[in-house]
Amino acid sequence: MISQLPHRSGMIISIINNKGGVGKTTTSVNLGHALSRQGKKVLVVDIDSQCNATDILVSSKLISSHTLYDVIGKNTHPPLPDSIVSTEYQDLFLLPNIPDSATLEPELISHVPESLFRLRNRFRTFALENFDFTLIDNPPNLGTFVILSLYASDFVIVPTEAGSKHSSEGLIKAVNFINEIQAKGNPELRFLRLLLTKVDKRTVISKAVVNQIRQTFPKNKVFGTQIPINTDLQKAEFQSQTIFKYRSNALSAIAYTDLANEVNQIVNSHG
Repeated sequence: MISQLPHRSGMIISIINNKGGVGKTTTSVNLGHALSRQGKKVLVVDIDSQCNATDILVSSKLISSHTLYDVIGKNTHPPLPDSIVSTEYQDLFLLPNIPDSATLEPELISHVPESLFRLRNRFRTFALENFDFTLIDNPPNLGTFVILSLYASDFVIVPTEAGSKHSSEGLIKAVNFINEIQAKGNPELRFLRLLLTKVDKRTVISKAVVNQIRQTFPKNKVFGTQIPINTDLQKAEFQSQTIFKYRSNALSAIAYTDLANEVNQIVNSHG
């Protein structure tokens, strides 16, 4: 449980891609920790029923009786402070999830369009007033839970794996989906940037994908920071740690610090 924090005017960023293994959860938890290390109050929201962000950031023993399942359930929605837990990292908090949240999808679909605004209506004001940044970790699809997430968000980051030749194809679908949500349900939503992950400058395919993406998308739609391929990230997640706890001087830790700086700079330029 979290006590009410001083009034803030924050922002909510969804991290999405319809492809798995591109670094959505890795970016959610490590960008979140990087921002909190810079003195920002950060909330990570785990909206993926695989619960990987939850597993990395908190022990299951520390999860309160209320989770995302309760926040977006039809007849639940307890006080939000009761659903949010502190992590072991200063200024980094979590709205945890449980696998049972997957069972909510049929009910959400049956109550469209009202249900698509549940996260926005029940959560957005609280998040904006209590946190500088809220990062939502989404499932690897463009389905119901991602729509809930985007309806509640200000910005979207789309991570993409530099080692996959199909990256651009999936990215275009994700960007088109963001534009569709903007037109239909959240006119304030903005596509922030693409984030290149698992970049290996030694390989031809990685260089080719990076070049292809930079030719396909404008410079102001691709982060300058790239996340290198790095076994330390995998080891950190295996031990349920952020990269900063596992090895704060790892190349990927430096990259996520640079990304946090870049996000701050871009967001500040938006006013």
